[in-house]
Amino acid sequence: MTAYDHWFRLDLEVTGTAGGRARLRAGLEAHGWVVTVLDEDGPRRARWLVEAGVTGARAGAALAVRLTLARLVGQSPAEADLRLQEPVHRQEPPRGRYAVRRPVPGPARWRPLLARTGLFDTGREVFLSPGPDVRDRAAAEAVRALPGVALPPADGEPHPVGPELVRTGRTGAVPLPTRTVVPLLAAGVFAVLLAGLALGGLHAGPAAWAAVLLLVAPVGALLAAVVVHAPHWTARSAPGIPAACAAGAVGAPVLAALAALAGASSARLWPTALASVGLLLCGNGLRLLLRGLTWQATAAWLVPALLPIVLVGLPGFGFSLHAFYLDGFGLNREDTQIPALWQVIADAKALVVVAGPLVAVSLLGYARHLHAFRTLGGVSVAALLLLVAFAGAVVLYQTQVIVPAAHAADVARQQARAGRRPAPYFGVAPRLVCLRPVGEAGWDGAAPVAEHPYLVFPAAGDWAALWDVRTGGTLNVKREQYRITDSTGPGC
Repeated sequence: MTAYDHWFRLDLEVTGTAGGRARLRAGLEAHGWVVTVLDEDGPRRARWLVEAGVTGARAGAALAVRLTLARLVGQSPAEADLRLQEPVHRQEPPRGRYAVRRPVPGPARWRPLLARTGLFDTGREVFLSPGPDVRDRAAAEAVRALPGVALPPADGEPHPVGPELVRTGRTGAVPLPTRTVVPLLAAGVFAVLLAGLALGGLHAGPAAWAAVLLLVAPVGALLAAVVVHAPHWTARSAPGIPAACAAGAVGAPVLAALAALAGASSARLWPTALASVGLLLCGNGLRLLLRGLTWQATAAWLVPALLPIVLVGLPGFGFSLHAFYLDGFGLNREDTQIPALWQVIADAKALVVVAGPLVAVSLLGYARHLHAFRTLGGVSVAALLLLVAFAGAVVLYQTQVIVPAAHAADVARQQARAGRRPAPYFGVAPRLVCLRPVGEAGWDGAAPVAEHPYLVFPAAGDWAALWDVRTGGTLNVKREQYRITDSTGPGC
């Protein structure tokens, strides 16, 4: 049972046999739409009033309803001619749809969770036209016996499916929906915080501070007005609007100033905030995609996207910064010993790449919310968003994995040539050493030179991986055949 966001009335002229019309009506009702037969004009023609719902954004909803209707008609042997389509306003909601369930036992905080399991559903549905007594009528219909139908439970309770029919504020006006207020408030708060962080990160002067805070003040006043006016959205006036606007105009600059102070004290707070906003946007896209879907459909969307993230957590699996860092010295991961913890940490940074499918899935959620699959062609939209996610993943991989690893290797080479010990890099801690053979010595690669300093990398076996500081060559030597001593200068 789907809780649709927007409803439309459709005046249909249906032609076909009685069986074909019955199949079409069953398909429409299975989709969650309400069908009322207005007139039967002969054995092959009828006039229906269909209350059709659609989930997603308001823009494009009417076209999405027509396309869904065409698809449902194409799956049935009957034909339908759409004579009229009009939106159902909040003041005129469609017939209420109620699912009847038994009372849910247990503590009050657990009842909503238990109700979602469906264990207490009776399978009975009640459709009623709106009115001031709609809930009383629904309670009466939930337990009323009908001819040819099994007796309903005596303690059945009607539960509304979809938007509430009666949502009036103190003024009697219909409120602004929560699905509109919450994103608006969240976007406004995020904008204020990001503006403050940007101001603090730029280390601007007093003039810039004054300009930004003055620009933020109207945003705060607007947010406060939305909060106070939302329960009375269609009313001409609501109590407390001037005081709320004044409080918002003062509170938003204060919040932005605190964020600016935090951004000025920590240079890394600004990118962290941007990453957090990106994470929230990705999560919201997943919510829009998976809302109203069954757990089987949810698993079909998420499992392929989450599988790379699960696999990358295994030590030594998948992407790693170590390979690109060691490549700067002509070595590979098998030549050095890397602790398992540091392998996991390095692979975790590479999640910016393997999380690309998850970002693509979240983009598909926004596309579903905007009816892009129905109005613009599902395959083309999905392919385009997957291409965008793939391109973004490649760019992130280049900027966050390859470039930092290559830069760290270049800095380590410069430090070694200057006679300094390079800084560790994700568990790889090379040392500047000198070699002295002990007896019969063996090596693999270029012949070792006692006068040359080398960078030695940690190894678990008998062979040690070395990089010649002067020539840039690589070799492996047996550790028990050489005396390896730390070097304190550019030569040995």
